[in-house]
Amino acid sequence: MILFVVNESSGNGRGRKIWRQVKQELRRRSISYRVVAAATEAESARQTKAAIDSGDLKAIAIIGGDGSLHSLLPHLAGSGIPIGLIPSGSGNDNALTFGIPRNPMKALDIVLNGQPRAADLIATIEAPPAGAHNTPHAFDSAGSPSSPPRYSSTAIAVGLDGAVADDVNRSRYKRWCNRLGVGSLAYLIGLLRMLAVFKPQRIAVTVDGERREFERGWLVAIASHPTYGGGLRICPDARADDGELHVCVVHDCSALRILSVFPTILNGSHVKQPYVAMLRGKSVLIEAPRPLLAFGDGEPVGRTTIRADVHAGQLLFLTAASG
Repeated sequence: MILFVVNESSGNGRGRKIWRQVKQELRRRSISYRVVAAATEAESARQTKAAIDSGDLKAIAIIGGDGSLHSLLPHLAGSGIPIGLIPSGSGNDNALTFGIPRNPMKALDIVLNGQPRAADLIATIEAPPAGAHNTPHAFDSAGSPSSPPRYSSTAIAVGLDGAVADDVNRSRYKRWCNRLGVGSLAYLIGLLRMLAVFKPQRIAVTVDGERREFERGWLVAIASHPTYGGGLRICPDARADDGELHVCVVHDCSALRILSVFPTILNGSHVKQPYVAMLRGKSVLIEAPRPLLAFGDGEPVGRTTIRADVHAGQLLFLTAASG
């Protein structure tokens, strides 16, 4: 049995239209299925968990965007249930990574006939700043999280890009960009707005125990996939199944330079610039004097100080059959 989890409001209502098409095709092919189309993410997650616990699912197909998948990750992580994607959101970076077409019928064919491919997860946990007193510690004495981590599949955005994600999520312009089918345009609008108010600060990035400090840190992106923000190639060498986190730090440059680097993120050539540092490892800790917003898959996951760890091979995505 395939469970379809439908976010009808995704893509400014595109999810609802796509589900109608998919439902008609499933009936035409006489394929049995179950559906979750709850009004809220919390209710959708609850119903999906109940379906997983029933133990009779062959696959879970998500009609929505990266945020729709993000809300289900706590229940999908390590479940062994293949995940199919029928993209209808504004970003759809998971679909881009796995070569899932935007055409709903072609994406449905992959759900029905695709092959599972393992992918990594990013687990994040908030921690108190170094030297904080009278604050419950987020890590125990062995360095393990003392509270459940938050999972993301594509990337964690901290700093300027976290502020941009927050602005985009709160905006009206995102809706218009969805209608035009250009998710990255919403990111550009948010970037222009946030550059007017965001102030760079000293950011410390520790990767696998090696600490580096950046005096004027603008943003830190921790990626498992090569793209975020609707196709921006922030960490072009990242692979969803390489068991590593790829880190991009933009630092020690002017706001004007940030604007000039944006077009190069579309093809990944920004990595050659002297004010861009590229790092990689399995565990990343980000610290800053003033707390910075952190967003995973375009959804809020906390504020610095924050630690991200890779959980290798915890998801299975359905991809086009080879050959």
